[in-house]
Amino acid sequence: MANSVFNSWGSEVKPLRYGARDVAAVVAWGEVSVTDPNIDIVGLCAEYAHAVRDNSCGHCIPCRVGTQVIADLLDKIVAGQGSESHLDQIIELADTIGQASFCDIGQTSPKAIAYMIEHFRADFVSAIKTPPQKGSYAYKSFVTAPCMQACPIHLNIPQYIEDIKRGRFQESLDVIKSKLPIPGVVGRVCVRPCETACQRGRADGALQIKHLKRFVADVALARQAEAKPSSCCSCGAAQKSATKDARVAIIGAGPAGVTCANVLAKEGYKVTIFEMLPEPGGMAAVGIPDYRLPREILRGEIGETEKLGVEIQYNKALGKDFTIESLKADGFKAIFVAMGCHTFKKMRVEGEDAGYYGFVPGVTFLRNVNLGRLDELPKGKSIAVVGGGNVAIDCVRTAFRVGFTDANLVYRRTIKEMPADPVEIHDAEAEEVKFHFLVAPKRIVAENGKVVGLECSKMELGEPDASGRRRPVEIPGSEYVIPADVVVSAIGQEVDTACTGAVPGVELDKWGIMVVDENLMTAVPGLFAGGDYVSGPDTLIGACAHGRLVGKKIAKYLAENVIEKLPEEDEFALVKQLQTMIPAKNGPLPAGVARAAIAHEPAAERKVDFREVDKGFTATEAAREADRCLRCYRIVTCACQA
Repeated sequence: MANSVFNSWGSEVKPLRYGARDVAAVVAWGEVSVTDPNIDIVGLCAEYAHAVRDNSCGHCIPCRVGTQVIADLLDKIVAGQGSESHLDQIIELADTIGQASFCDIGQTSPKAIAYMIEHFRADFVSAIKTPPQKGSYAYKSFVTAPCMQACPIHLNIPQYIEDIKRGRFQESLDVIKSKLPIPGVVGRVCVRPCETACQRGRADGALQIKHLKRFVADVALARQAEAKPSSCCSCGAAQKSATKDARVAIIGAGPAGVTCANVLAKEGYKVTIFEMLPEPGGMAAVGIPDYRLPREILRGEIGETEKLGVEIQYNKALGKDFTIESLKADGFKAIFVAMGCHTFKKMRVEGEDAGYYGFVPGVTFLRNVNLGRLDELPKGKSIAVVGGGNVAIDCVRTAFRVGFTDANLVYRRTIKEMPADPVEIHDAEAEEVKFHFLVAPKRIVAENGKVVGLECSKMELGEPDASGRRRPVEIPGSEYVIPADVVVSAIGQEVDTACTGAVPGVELDKWGIMVVDENLMTAVPGLFAGGDYVSGPDTLIGACAHGRLVGKKIAKYLAENVIEKLPEEDEFALVKQLQTMIPAKNGPLPAGVARAAIAHEPAAERKVDFREVDKGFTATEAAREADRCLRCYRIVTCACQA
């Protein structure tokens, strides 16, 4: 048996946890780490070989055939039917598979098997002579990839990209919709953490993962439009009746609430969503302009969840039309608070609270536009928007589309520090938005109660602040005025906590938000909270991830009265631990196929209306882009005390 703790990464051996259990050993990324010197190396190797065989895609013949042979030989050794020649055969096969395979399953996984045999050959020889007793370890194997780990909802990205490459568009969509009910929405507005993690980015550009997701969603939509009116929707969803008695209330029809409802409806629960707006989508509906997210896409995908039997009651606000206590009194056995951040942070500048005509918060500006309340917008030709995030960019680009001819964005740092999506910044530049960098608002200038400009100060960057970005420092005497008929504040959003009221047994944090545990449940059994309501303004895909987790946990809670982490949470938590001990590896990668460009509507034409800016992929373009995927799968096998 192994007689010491070690890892083949050459870094410090750290204790690892899989859920509530200590990890005795783990094989991942083609490397091995052992923390329990008594681990059964032979059993661990055999278990890992099975996982490698089971997850081989089969497209590379040496990997498909060779991993089966390796698993069979290790089974013989464990059963006492092997020979020492089998060990050499396995090492030779491992080298062949590694050299001939296209993806990381074949390139890295056999390497770990060969490593264990070469460094612990005595253990294998001993097992051949005397078959080991069944150990006291429980093994767990799963697949991950850099893009999967970075994705908040952990979509199997390499799989759905592989399906696109093979022309299996419906299969690709099925992979996505197994976790994410609104792929067309996310495929348009996601901030792409997966693409940041894409290993192809080190060679010739990360894959266009977001747009590949959008592509299969749009293909399904096109097929649905071509089908007869009576045909089923593209995803196979149909009107369903609840099969279980327990009823669930969800507060908010945004991405978190809808995703949660989708999960629960498929589990057979009757779900009612209470939405304060007159239509579904939450902040996705009223905070994202149609040129980025067409309203029919959002409504259509949420409609598929409604077809599962989910009821959405509109114009129903928490604290006004109902309370948490009234929902419980009405018989709802579980409640999910999934409200978004609909209020704004103040700039704290002179004139902000004076009630001037022409001053409006960014969230209000976008809401009025998206709900068609253009008569409620302050009128003018010149606008100044303060902020550096996506909301600020959305406001300043929307301004052109509602009649402004001069659009200015004021940001107190440089473009390098802007938190907005670089793609959105580029599109705003193309539409001739005027950027004022290293400038901070100081006073809203008004005449006769009407905004006429924004007084600003020039800034310079000092030492880094708590965010890690260099802190802007005012340059004395640098004040100047940007002429503007309208000033929009878009420096941040907050949750409206006043509507929740006091809920017996529920603890509130210093911001007035319900305190939840690691399972997103409050101290009151059956009362959950998630999405932006818990995290603050976050990504749309992050809200979907919360919604899915809560849906899964509510289903288990109602069925078994149990609240616990899902196996996938433990899996990705283990990977996160591993990432802290794996040295960065930036070896050479194949290059030569550039990242596909996305066609856009001409800037001069699109800026005057709300047509969708991005055109998306054609089938040929999508297949070519999908073919760039390196399939960076990693097999992880860990051993824990049973």
